[in-house]
Amino acid sequence: MFAWARRPRSRKPPTGNTVPFPRPRPPLSAQVRTWLPAVAGATAVSLVSGCTGTGEARSAGPARAVSAPAQLWDEPPLPPRDTDGKGSTDTRPAPLHGVPEVPSGDIHRASWLNIVKAQTATGGDGQSGPQFNPGTLREIRRCTADRRQRPKCPVRAPRYRDLDGDGKDELIVGIAEGTDDQVAIWVFTVRDGKVTRIMDATARPLSVEVTGQEVILREPSGSAGYEMRTVYSWDERAQAMELRAMEFDPVRSGRTAPARPKAAR
Repeated sequence: MFAWARRPRSRKPPTGNTVPFPRPRPPLSAQVRTWLPAVAGATAVSLVSGCTGTGEARSAGPARAVSAPAQLWDEPPLPPRDTDGKGSTDTRPAPLHGVPEVPSGDIHRASWLNIVKAQTATGGDGQSGPQFNPGTLREIRRCTADRRQRPKCPVRAPRYRDLDGDGKDELIVGIAEGTDDQVAIWVFTVRDGKVTRIMDATARPLSVEVTGQEVILREPSGSAGYEMRTVYSWDERAQAMELRAMEFDPVRSGRTAPARPKAAR
């Protein structure tokens, strides 16, 4: 039992400016004083660090470094023209036949030109990449590893970036289709020793950029002052670069977007 100290009551009712004192609380027992700090400490740990089912702290792992977008190619952009929204994309992983296997898993050890020629030789069945016109195919077959020897080679210089986060680079290539200014953007990796395509997109890009695990295509749009921004991101479940977003951004300074054509009167 707690001993209460009884405060004498005032016989006069409290006035409007008088606040009655609250009744004093009973003192905490020794047992309650013992476990209260432990409960407070456990609550703070669970809120700050997160816990597993057994109460142990669990790390979320190191955060990936954030980098600004880097443009892949310095070639002048294609002449502005409204996109028709019919750019194709195929992100299903597809092993490439006709090239030697790469047991080390390092795609730098594979010939990027042989990869491009093998991919174009598969044809355009809707799953193996775009079908180029005969003139472009002839130029691709004439391409050499030293692009300076064939200035008309439609294959842009190969670029290497780690897009799936495994510490090894992927191969990124771009091939210009001369008849309609389309560019095929392909990404290849090595999976179980086999060269595998993990991205196949066709667009009319003003620029192609890479940041982290994303490939960003910027294209002209049909709206004056805006350009279309398409983002492909690495998808662990699909094991491919998946289309993540299509947005309209204001045109960057120094670049002019095509004006929307006026309706005929």
